[in-house]
Amino acid sequence: MSIVIDANMKLFADRMNITSSRMIQDYGLKTVDEIIESEASKGNTQAVKYAQEMYNSPAKLIQIFRLTDVENKFVILHNMDSKTREEVLPMLDKEDLAMGLYFFTQDKLLDILANVDIEELVGVILNAFPLEDIINMFQEEDLAMFFHNDKLEKNDIMNELKSLPPDVMIKFIEGLTGKPYFQSNPEEILKNIEKLPEDKFRDFVSMIDPDIQKQLTFQLTKKDPEKLQLFNQYTYVKMLSILPKPEMVKPMIALEKDTILNIITLLPDDLMAIVASQIDTTDFAEFLLKGHTDILEQALMI
Repeated sequence: MSIVIDANMKLFADRMNITSSRMIQDYGLKTVDEIIESEASKGNTQAVKYAQEMYNSPAKLIQIFRLTDVENKFVILHNMDSKTREEVLPMLDKEDLAMGLYFFTQDKLLDILANVDIEELVGVILNAFPLEDIINMFQEEDLAMFFHNDKLEKNDIMNELKSLPPDVMIKFIEGLTGKPYFQSNPEEILKNIEKLPEDKFRDFVSMIDPDIQKQLTFQLTKKDPEKLQLFNQYTYVKMLSILPKPEMVKPMIALEKDTILNIITLLPDDLMAIVASQIDTTDFAEFLLKGHTDILEQALMI
């Protein structure tokens, strides 16, 4: 006696384009859910369409299309158009997005960093180097421009000049007067410096010993890190260029999420799909259920 397929299952098999013999041989007593899952995984477009119509829970979609498999996510994402794929990217954590930065060449990343907001670039620099190292990497022309910047208040500079550590103060006074420190009147000298007109004061501070300038800069920026934003953007890009690419990418996590997101959208489609495939599986299933299940028909499921 041969096995007879239930009438309802026969209708189901016809809709799935599964022959009676294959239905009996491959699926026997399998449930509809199990058959749908198996056929969808083989790329049966009818099974995919059926799943689209019948299943509207993220858990079921994850099961049927094996969305826990990163390769399956990638295939689906790769079959999306760029606009839809870019809708997925904001759903990733910043840390997952930032992994995509490794796909860029170092030169490309440096070009990008040269155009981000200075506030964000300073955040990257502070993540990459200790403040003291940053100050020591400034060139004389960087320091001269810093002290000439009218956003840097004369009073702030003067206050830090008066607060120089004793050994640095001795070096400053002796370099200025050419005499031993004990033969000078530091308080009188500082008062005279403070009385200088704005332009002459800035010229003066811009030309003092670079070590003194660096000490002043260190004190100013330690007290108020936002003052680091007064330096030239390319100065910081040059600092980052000395790092190996992996060490340069790590501190870029300090960039705003939207900035990283905009950078990732510059990647080719296949690399962008790799980044996007790190999305949380449930979030991805919910996204597909909100009007994007048609993409499943185009994807070659593994």
